[in-house]
Amino acid sequence: MKDEDVSCQEIPFVFFIILSFVKLPEGGIRLYSIGVDIGTSTTEIIISNIKISTRLGPSLLPTTKIDETEVIYRSPVIFTPLISRDAIDFEQIRERVKAAMKESGIDKENIETGAVIITGETARKDNARQVNIWLSEYLGDFVVATAGPRLEAVLAGKGAGISEESKRRSRRIINLDIGGGTLNAAVFDSGMCTDSFAMDIGGRLIKLDDTGGVTYISDRIAHIITSHKLAIRQGESADIKVLERFCDYLADCCLQALGLCEMNEDTLPLYITDFTIPKNLDFISISGGVGEYVGSLNEMKDQAEWFQYGDIGPLLGIKITQALAPYKSRLIIPEEKIRATVIGAGNHALSVSGSTVGVEPSILPMRNIPIVKCPAVASQWEDVYRSTRPLMELYEDEVLAVSIKGEKSPGYGEIKLLADQIARLYEGLNSPVIVLLKEDFAKALSQMIRIHTPCSKPVICLDQIQVEEGDYIDIGSPVGSAVPVVIKTLVYQ
Repeated sequence: MKDEDVSCQEIPFVFFIILSFVKLPEGGIRLYSIGVDIGTSTTEIIISNIKISTRLGPSLLPTTKIDETEVIYRSPVIFTPLISRDAIDFEQIRERVKAAMKESGIDKENIETGAVIITGETARKDNARQVNIWLSEYLGDFVVATAGPRLEAVLAGKGAGISEESKRRSRRIINLDIGGGTLNAAVFDSGMCTDSFAMDIGGRLIKLDDTGGVTYISDRIAHIITSHKLAIRQGESADIKVLERFCDYLADCCLQALGLCEMNEDTLPLYITDFTIPKNLDFISISGGVGEYVGSLNEMKDQAEWFQYGDIGPLLGIKITQALAPYKSRLIIPEEKIRATVIGAGNHALSVSGSTVGVEPSILPMRNIPIVKCPAVASQWEDVYRSTRPLMELYEDEVLAVSIKGEKSPGYGEIKLLADQIARLYEGLNSPVIVLLKEDFAKALSQMIRIHTPCSKPVICLDQIQVEEGDYIDIGSPVGSAVPVVIKTLVYQ
């Protein structure tokens, strides 16, 4: 059938006739997912069983969703092994992962997805990026290496159960995940993450030996010690009262970040991400290793317990509890605390693109693909090439994905216009065509590019994908009729 023989009005009719013969899988598909969190203080591993199913949605289009996740293995929490102050011990971590596989009874070959996330101060180690990539490659084709404080904040909030709690209550809840090196905050409004930020606040910013001597002070908080004239020096014993004053200040910084008291100039340098103060919060949740001690004021009267891990983590948790006492009615206890990030990495890093996608399985999986956001809106598709090609040329010979703003139900002519623009975009570039859409017309667009443009490259079009400037995407091999993806920000310092 020729182009001119098919009118725009006839396309939906033909499509629905074809759709009526589509057999959707019964019972869904199950796969194993691994989460590895290599944090400032601790390293944890979980293995989960994830069920993915496809069903007809309200518009009679197949919709693929993650139905349920079940954590079937939790590793013991171990201190993150280091070779030196500036390097991670990869061999020890790999041996711990091997032990987790053996203990769980799940073979490495059966792990189909998951995430290795290096968080907090550990992400700043000299070999952090390489360790992350080595470990993800060791574990499988679509176990991804991720980092970045904003992503960590979102994963921790989801792993702590705050995303679901926010959805259930239809309220704005902020989750502060406070570990050894960083505070990662995510605001969830009726289940959706609307804001995130990170700060250098954590329980292992000061380390102590068995005698109370200071063995480590993070450079990130040196200005606080100086400006408040605190007698905390590496190689010397620290008075408990002085450490309490320091933790009092960090707890006050948390209140400032929550917008509960006036911002102090010493707090601003602690922000890792852009400065932001969330507004109209209904509830507050605190997860992470320090979160284990928030609310435990009456349980830790013995000062010996404050430094049982060779750091200030428990003391900081107690001081945050005291600082939040006036807001106790707004404090909720998360489902997970110390394991929130690793559960988020194992269960929530993965999402699935819609079933109406166009993919070339032979080139999948693909990792760490930079995403270029097209500046043109849907009404300006004729401007896609002119506005976006200069942005793509900045990446030279890299494989690239383009995120394009679409219309909900574009017509035949509009899709053909966009296909022509995309084909031009990728001319002369050493990259397959990879297009990311929020709306559900990826399959139609991929077919239009293949059939009605001179483009001879492999084409991947994914829908139901929402990204921000500077994001990367990992694309896995198809799982049934869906494509697993991870949107992430790679940040190593």
